[in-house]
Amino acid sequence: MIRRYCFMFHMFLIFCLPLQGLASSFESQQSNTTIFNGIKGEQGELSIDPNQTIHFWKSKSSQQNSSVTNGFAFRKVYGQFIFSVQLKTKKVSDQCGDFGLQINLEQPNESIKTKLDSHSNLIVELQGEKNLILNREASVKNPDIFQVEQAGNELIFSATNYGKPLKVIARYTLAKVQNLEAGVYRDFLPGDRNVLELINLRWVIPAWKNFIPYHHFLGSRLEILDVVTGERKVIYETAAGIEAPNWTSDGDTIIYNSSGRVYKLYLPTKKISLFNTGFEAKNNNDHVISHKGKTLGITHMDKDIQDNWSVYKLPINGGEPQRLTFKTPSYLHGWSPDGRYILYTSERNGQFEIYRGNSDGSGEELRLTNNDSMDDGSEYTPDGKHIYFNSNRSGAMRLWRMDADGKNPKQITNDNFNDWFPHISPDGKYILFLSYLPNIESHLHPYYQQVYLRILPITGGEPKIVAYLYGGQGTINVPSWSPDGRYVAFVSNSQLGSEKH
Repeated sequence: MIRRYCFMFHMFLIFCLPLQGLASSFESQQSNTTIFNGIKGEQGELSIDPNQTIHFWKSKSSQQNSSVTNGFAFRKVYGQFIFSVQLKTKKVSDQCGDFGLQINLEQPNESIKTKLDSHSNLIVELQGEKNLILNREASVKNPDIFQVEQAGNELIFSATNYGKPLKVIARYTLAKVQNLEAGVYRDFLPGDRNVLELINLRWVIPAWKNFIPYHHFLGSRLEILDVVTGERKVIYETAAGIEAPNWTSDGDTIIYNSSGRVYKLYLPTKKISLFNTGFEAKNNNDHVISHKGKTLGITHMDKDIQDNWSVYKLPINGGEPQRLTFKTPSYLHGWSPDGRYILYTSERNGQFEIYRGNSDGSGEELRLTNNDSMDDGSEYTPDGKHIYFNSNRSGAMRLWRMDADGKNPKQITNDNFNDWFPHISPDGKYILFLSYLPNIESHLHPYYQQVYLRILPITGGEPKIVAYLYGGQGTINVPSWSPDGRYVAFVSNSQLGSEKH
């Protein structure tokens, strides 16, 4: 049985940074220690974006190198972590000297670096008394996405070209778990005035070994993704668990849930306020704003009975909810464009299917799917003619499309990922969805996994990855496109101090 709710009983703000405009570049800078503990070797000038979008690293104006020098921006880590970064331009050679990931070991006193070989394929080299190229598991030419993670006592180096899945390049087994220095290095060539531009630099401390799902929760980052450039901006970071951002129709506010309550984040000021849901204080991550933007649909657990979830609606400015579904559990996922109907997933006799109900709560519901499988995540196209959803009726979880009356189902995605929660862009041209790796069982959409956000033209084609992140449940359970279709709001996760263990 899928447990879809999320109650976190503590929430406090780590920091909330000003966003001058969704497409604007940053104006203020934080200390390098915000992202890194320091820089070894050639310092250069490293500017850190407080919204974690773009980071610039260049030589100092007074720097006069007669030979190649090296700088290493690092963070001290111990135990499990995931560190990822993206080059803003395609080829390192277009910007500066060598660039890559670097890990300094404590025992033995060695370093591990990613480098490009003579054919521009990424390699991983152990540098110490003797230099050794680690066994290469895959080839990636001129990558612009880099990642290193520690899982147990193993370091895993991965890379790819933006839009493609990550490939494991090499692994290194530590003699024991130890203190490490992890980060990025760059070479400064003689007379080098080039700027190294890095985007989407993220440190993640994943769930710990004895983590208990739905009992322990990690911290959250509310991010905004530019689907054109791939740049991500962190607009709110908290040690509590938050989920499922909706964007209001005026583009000024993002609605999300945390600890059973619904909150509003006003983007121009970053002010957060409690959304008035009346008597309902046990809401989950299935809340959807109507197409006209005047009504919020929510999913609330009645009478403290597990899985006794029902769909309600209330005015977009808050108020007393009106109940719309009377058979439980029911989980809201979509509104029809004309506002007449709601779409929801309901479990009946151990089977999850998609239903349509009247948005005023009257009449009988209409069952739209009927399969010995799990059907979920339904959403109308803007013209109201079709419904997209996810189903594992063909084995893995795939995206499907059906007519608005449930007829003519057609499978949309066909690769080896497990795809959830299709969200249609406001202009009806693209589908954004969440993809789990193949090792996740198809009927599950758990928290705290390495996942992708992918985008697909509604006319078909090959899906493109637009975000590489640590998240899953709660990341994009609900429609989260900006009204102009340029941005998407989502939640990523990391340990940020909320849990003591």
